[in-house]
Amino acid sequence: MDNPKVLVLIPTYNRLNFFKVAFESVLNQTYKNLKIIISDDSTNEDTANFIKPYLEKFPNITYFRNPGFNADDNWNFLRQQQINDTECEFVNWIMDDDVWLPKKIEIMVNLFLNHPSVSLVTSARHMIDSEGKIIRTLSRGNQITKIPGNNAGKSIFIADNYIGEPTTALIRKSCLRNGDICFTDEEKGFNSLVDVSTWLSVLSRGDLIIYPEPLSALRVHNIRGSAIPDVPIMWQIDYCRLLWESWSKKIFLKTEDDLREAILAWFIRASNIMLKAHREKHKSAVLSELEIVFAETAKALSNNYEMNYNFKSQRVSFEIVVDRKSTRLNSS
Repeated sequence: MDNPKVLVLIPTYNRLNFFKVAFESVLNQTYKNLKIIISDDSTNEDTANFIKPYLEKFPNITYFRNPGFNADDNWNFLRQQQINDTECEFVNWIMDDDVWLPKKIEIMVNLFLNHPSVSLVTSARHMIDSEGKIIRTLSRGNQITKIPGNNAGKSIFIADNYIGEPTTALIRKSCLRNGDICFTDEEKGFNSLVDVSTWLSVLSRGDLIIYPEPLSALRVHNIRGSAIPDVPIMWQIDYCRLLWESWSKKIFLKTEDDLREAILAWFIRASNIMLKAHREKHKSAVLSELEIVFAETAKALSNNYEMNYNFKSQRVSFEIVVDRKSTRLNSS
């Protein structure tokens, strides 16, 4: 198919000023065969009122008003829309505070069409402030790069999430696990690393292409989930869990050398996070869990890679408050 349909999913909550920019960046795509689904769990009607004239003009836009949802509900509602969809060949999420450059989807679809073995296409991306000014640009190389899926997945454990956030990457839907997003069969398995767990799942089924020029922008501001102190801590717990899941299934980390390198790389990242928390005198149940996970992983490193920590039974449950709304951790 020369003009495959792309599913675009937009969760939003109480920030019409940012949503307008994100939404209009989708409408301004040079690639027009889009199916756009919006789920809005705002506590006001601002977004609903804004979107109404667009719904009358564009039949490819579907808007759901879900005021009783929290962030997790909103995310998982759109996951279900993704599962239910039978029209689209590709899918891309966009967070309501991020931005797409006009040719993003056109460029990425063409890369997919020219490379049938590819399951995921990402690109360089800008980081912007609340005013839309570029803070810096995150890039990896200066030419289009195709990486075998196994190598790309292994590199995530060594070099952190170089693929980017949900806004950044276009996914071949047939490579998702049953159309859903998770590295294991457990629902909501990785609350704080849903993007990374998705990249790993998809890369176990195909190759990666990295486009060298920025095609999207990630907005950095003080009400983004990652600004909450416990969020980066939870990222490291989930990263370690993904590492051990990968080793147990012999996906990406297939040899003891692979595992050791991944553990040592994780030690560096987790140590930096714990050191930052210590300097800021931050204490929480999540930080305590990371310290336990760190110690148990160190034991495993010298004990024939036998990990005795049970992530499922020991995992901390907690809530955070963002913008006066109680939510469970997600990647937004």
